[in-house]
Amino acid sequence: MESRTNLARRRWVQSLMSLALGGIVGVRAAEEAQPLRFGIQPFRTAEVLLTLHKGLLDTLAQALGRPLRFSTRPTYDAYTKALLAGEFDLAIMPPHVAVWLATRGDWELEAKYEVRLSALLVARDTPPLADPEALRGRRIALGDPDSIVSLVARETLDRLGLVPQRDFTLVLTASHGASMQALANGSVDYAIVANTVYGQFRAKYPSLYAVPFGPDVPHLMAGARRSLPEALRTRFRAALLSFHETEAGRRFFTETGYRRFVPLTEADFAEMAPFLPILDRRYVYSQGPSR
Repeated sequence: MESRTNLARRRWVQSLMSLALGGIVGVRAAEEAQPLRFGIQPFRTAEVLLTLHKGLLDTLAQALGRPLRFSTRPTYDAYTKALLAGEFDLAIMPPHVAVWLATRGDWELEAKYEVRLSALLVARDTPPLADPEALRGRRIALGDPDSIVSLVARETLDRLGLVPQRDFTLVLTASHGASMQALANGSVDYAIVANTVYGQFRAKYPSLYAVPFGPDVPHLMAGARRSLPEALRTRFRAALLSFHETEAGRRFFTETGYRRFVPLTEADFAEMAPFLPILDRRYVYSQGPSR
């Protein structure tokens, strides 16, 4: 028969174990109640981005069983730095930044938009001509210089032999949306923007016309920090890939022109490889040696 001393000791140990288990459960419950920080690159204003992605955010929150807290940053540079600093748990990112972060091991890429991303030269009233003489002496709006579309556009301008502020006036704006607005308002002669942003403006401004301005590349990519639980990352991927089947998804893809989310391929990584040294120089080598 168990002695009173042993019985008391066993009950004391069981009580401690119950308290410990209760504490672990409580911590997990508290973590699961915390919103997941969801970032979207600043290709439009924060207000427009939130309105545009509300259906996606609501669908993902339901699929993940966690609230989502949306935010962005005022520039692509600030957004990239926030991604590096771990200020987002989930994010929609420029393709070159997404692949760069994935190769560093910080992020796992879950999906991309199916439509290809391309730079368009946009004009009012008549289709523009993408040749040096037509652009010389003009005012051309270009969004954030760190965007993939701006990088492609600058390569095209170099190939045409056009030097900003010598052969034409380059008007830098905060985003593709701001460039389109400047063109619509008559502040500039041309704008160079992403094809999907142009499509989003075209219904409101039918007098705008566009022609391709450089090669196309993979579109925006969605990723999750590798520090998140694998089960949550798996649910996130599944929710993205099936989003087009929902009513919210159908509305979203009709409005944005992104078609749907699809898996990434090795070709996507290969296409972005030439841009990775630019990001290394900007965010790694420029920091100098640590003290």
